[in-house]
Formats: sequence, C-alpha cells, structure tokens
Amino acid sequence: MLKILLWFISTDTNFLEDAIKTLERQHNGLEIVGSAVCEEINKVDVCGRYDVLLVVGAKNIGMSKIIQAAHQFNLPEEKILGDWIVCIPGFTLEKYRRLQRSRLSIFSRNCFGGIIYHTLGLTFRSPIINMFFSENDFIRFLRAPRVYMEEKLILKEMKWQTDLKFYYPVVTLGNVDIYMNHYPDFDEAVAKWNERKQKINWYNLFVMMSTESEEILQEFNALPYGKKVCFVPFKSNLDSAWYINPELKKNLRFWDIVNHFGEGEPFYYDPFDMLLYGKKTQLIDM
Repeated sequence: MLKILLWFISTDTNFLEDAIKTLERQHNGLEIVGSAVCEEINKVDVCGRYDVLLVVGAKNIGMSKIIQAAHQFNLPEEKILGDWIVCIPGFTLEKYRRLQRSRLSIFSRNCFGGIIYHTLGLTFRSPIINMFFSENDFIRFLRAPRVYMEEKLILKEMKWQTDLKFYYPVVTLGNVDIYMNHYPDFDEAVAKWNERKQKINWYNLFVMMSTESEEILQEFNALPYGKKVCFVPFKSNLDSAWYINPELKKNLRFWDIVNHFGEGEPFYYDPFDMLLYGKKTQLIDM
C-alpha cells in the first residue's frame, strides 16, 4: 500500500481528488499518513515513513521553487510529486521516477523543451530554454552540439518582441543564430546559458523540433540520435515523424499547436513514453 504525505502549497486543490484516485487505483490502495500547509510541513513527525510527498496546488508555482523549499526543510527530493503530474495521461509512479532519475537533457528548436520540463516538474538540464533557432540552424547545431557548446555567445542585434514588449538579444553561436526571445537582457541570457549548459547529460539526450517541410524532416531523421521527435502536420513513414493533425486547432500556427501539446492542451502522445524511450504512444484520434 502506498503511503502519502500531503503538502498543501496553496488553496488550489483542482487536481487533488483525481490524483488520489489515480494513485489508489494504480497501487491497490493508499494511506494518507499526514498533511501540512506550507512551512508547517517541517513540524509533521512521520519520521520519513511515507513513499510520496504529494505537493498540492503547486502547478503555477513551479517545481523548482518547491524543491528549493524542500531542501530548506530537509525533505527528501526523491519523494516529491506534484498533484497535477499524477493527472497527466500515461502517468505511473514507476515511469515518472525513472524519468526523474534519468536526468534527461532536451534539445528543442523552440520553447517546447522548457514547456515540457515545466509541465512535468523536471529540472532543466539544457541551456536551450526560452529561445529558438531557425530550422536549418537547429539541424546544423545538432550535427555537432558538443562543438557548439564550446563556442561563446556573441551579441548580433537586439530585436523587438511584440508580445512581451521588450527588445531581446539575437546571438551568434559559431555559425548559427539563436533568438533569445524571453530575455530582455543579454548578460542575463548568457548567464543562464552558461549555468544550464553545465547540467547537460550527454548520455541521455532527447532532441525535438517541428516542421512543415518534408525536406527538413528528412534531414532531421538522418541525425544520429536514439531519441528524436519531429512533429509534422502531414503523414510520413519516417521513424522520427510524429503526426499532429493541424485541423484540430485551425486558429493556431503549427509550432504553436506543438507548444500547446507541451502544456497538455491536449496531450496528443504519452509524454512519459516519449521522453523515456522515444516511444510513439498516441493518446487521441488524429
């Protein structure tokens, strides 16, 4: 029987009931050994006798802040689980713990990598967060990523970000350009890049992009990666081609449809199977 300690971070309990039901069903029952609100968790005396520290109401806060708080209270990070994560299609505790322990690094052409990290409450182990490449530059980067990671970021220009209302840096890395469109400050962007590139796990890479070009898909498919996914709006027999029907969300550009998948709106494929194995487990009819 699974033993659970509840940690209420906010008053948002939208996922709690379904999370409890899912865990109970998957483990043939569970026992709630205690509960606490915010910093009161430090006063709960269960002597570590629980399997899961279920964090309630933290989806919008982000798991990184939860982990920081857990360290402050000497709580075991390996037992933490967000209530919203349990409700994601394809979730099992075994798969999720395996994904956490795998220390996965995601190289994504655009924001999808950062989005899926956040959605699944995983630690960022990639510098390619909150930025994007052109399709050709991203494939060029993927052909020799270790070489590019030794290059220095050089400011090329500051470009206006219409949605966020600020100028952001466009940088050159070797012979590729990177659009750091969520950073209003060049020095901040460089600092984040240098910090996160130290966390890359070169032994467990997941590479991802989307394209509407069959030629780009073929180039991507030829790259020597064990786990590679290219979302496309057309059917293809290539192993790395993951089809998403663009008619499902006609009002969005295709790359935006893909990013919505990263947020779970909706999950077209099982995200756990995708990141763990590169396995194409389709969840909805397309």
